[in-house]
Parts: sequence; C-alpha cells; structure tokens
Amino acid sequence: MSSKLDEACLKDPKIIYYEFRSGLPIFECYKNFCNRMELDSINFIEFEFWFQRFSAGNFDLDYDRSKDPKYRTITDMPVDVFQKICENLGEDYQEDYRFVFRHVCKSFRALADSWIPTFTEISIKSKSDAIIVKFDDEEIEYTDGNRAISDLTSILAYPDLKFHEFEFNSNLDKRFLERLVLKLESLKLKIHVAYFHLNSDNWEYHKRLLPFYRTETVGTVSIYGSQTWVSEFIEKIALKSKNKLFSNMELNVHSLHVKEATKIIKNLLQFSKLEYCYLDVDSRSNFQLKKNIERLGAKIQGFRSDIFHYPILYSTDFFEIKFDCEGIFIERKSKST
Repeated sequence: MSSKLDEACLKDPKIIYYEFRSGLPIFECYKNFCNRMELDSINFIEFEFWFQRFSAGNFDLDYDRSKDPKYRTITDMPVDVFQKICENLGEDYQEDYRFVFRHVCKSFRALADSWIPTFTEISIKSKSDAIIVKFDDEEIEYTDGNRAISDLTSILAYPDLKFHEFEFNSNLDKRFLERLVLKLESLKLKIHVAYFHLNSDNWEYHKRLLPFYRTETVGTVSIYGSQTWVSEFIEKIALKSKNKLFSNMELNVHSLHVKEATKIIKNLLQFSKLEYCYLDVDSRSNFQLKKNIERLGAKIQGFRSDIFHYPILYSTDFFEIKFDCEGIFIERKSKST
C-alpha cells in the first residue's frame, strides 16, 4: 500500500486502514481504534462503513460519503418515541441498560446520558486484569479502563447528584486512578459526597480526589486505623486543611492509649474548622484522660464531671468535650446557645 495512504490514515481518524490490516475481527478492531484514538472520535456505524470498503478492496480515500443516499435508523426517531420503545425493556430499563446503551453508538450514548441517574453509592476496586465499579448494587467489570472512566464521569458529571458514599479499595490500580484524576480535572467536575471512609490503606487514593469533593456536601469523614497513623493524620493533614472538609469526623482507633488519645484531642482542639468529632476510646481510660484534658486548659462544668469546655482562640465559641461510655464527643458551641 502506498505511503500516501499510510499518511492519510494517520491524519484522518475515520480511515481505519491500520486497524483493518491487523486481520482482527471488526469489533476487536473498533475497540483497539477507540483505545488508540479518542473514545468518541468515531461511532461504530461509521467505522463499519470504512471497514467494509477496505474488506472489499476499495481503498479510495477521496470517496465522498456525503453523496450516499440517506438512510434513516432507529436513532433518527424523535426522542420521546425512542423512549417509548425503550420502556418495553422493563420498568427499570434506564438502570439496567444505561451502560449498555452508552457503548452502542454516539446517539445511543447521548440518549443514555440524558437519563438522570439515581445512584447514591459508588465503589471502585481492581483485580489483576480489570477495574470493578459498583453503582449501588450493580457491579460492572471493565477490562478497558477508559470505558470505566467514561461511564464513571458520565454519572459524576450530573451537578445535582449527591452520593452517600464514594469508596476505593486499597488495591486500586494507580495508573487507573491517575487517568481518572486527569479526566476529572479536564471536565472540572465536583463530586457531591456526604460520607467517605479513610484509613491508612486508601488514604493515598482519596488524597488525589479531595480537590474534587464539594466541601459543603461532606457530612462526616470516618477515619480508622492505628493510633500512630490516626494521630499523624490529624496533626499533618486535617489541621492543615484550609477548608471545612474535615469539620465533622469520626475517629475509630484500635488499641488507643491514653498518651496518644491526649495528643489527638490536643490537636483537635487547635483545629478552628472543627464542628464535631467522635473519638472511639475505651471508657476505662477516661479518668486519666480527664486529668490530661484539664491540663490542656479545658474547664470542668459544675457538678458534671463528664463535661468540659475549652475556649476557641479568637472566638466567643467553645468546644464542649463530653465523656461517655461509648467514647468522647467534641462539639463546637456558641455561648449564646
């Protein structure tokens, strides 16, 4: 084949000669083409047209397809009529077929993306040769990471969609995560999530996505781990946060000793953005902890030996520290309340 043809194939994405001459079946060629080029650069119908021409030995690059007779397809129907047809797929057809329709062709994808999603939880994990994304109770296994990112961002792009949880497994492929972050950056997306769970295993993943979380929608951050890791996290990460992302926290620390508990509470009391924190502490250590809290400047309240007040610097507000059999509760309060 001439070098002119080779050059034209590289310049014009609709010419799929390079995939055609690989000898693979058309669907595999199309998948490879989408991986090589942009995912939406050409739909399957267009790809199939040129593939079949090459199969017939026709390599005319100057062929003007616009002169072909126009054939109507199912996607030429009015959207409301097409929706009526889709309703025959079942009551939950939008949930059941959303991610199937998205990868048929551009017009089907546009239709599927027009369906307002209702998912409230997303979790992502990896296995040796696949990315697994769980949308509520529906688990989808992707061997193509780009396809997983396309489906994910199609859901995350809805501005009013609020997630209860957005989670990552500790074995998530880091290359996939980086590609996801780049895509979120390019789309300038913000994720509405009410709750997320942090530990020493998944922190590196969540750290990359913190800039995309909408601070105003985050209700509680649950933090679990060893006393050393949680203590360092509070001291080095939460206290340096310039927004209110960590203003509500639940700390679940296994084998927490009095010394580390005191250090954690001391750092929490310096966190001006803190609104509420629950610290899971063995009640048997409360006596010594109370003594340590008093040394930090907290004042016991009257006859309530379980409640302390700690003044917040440069504010009329204070932290109420309440000792309970279930743990320690720290809550920001105003003197007017």
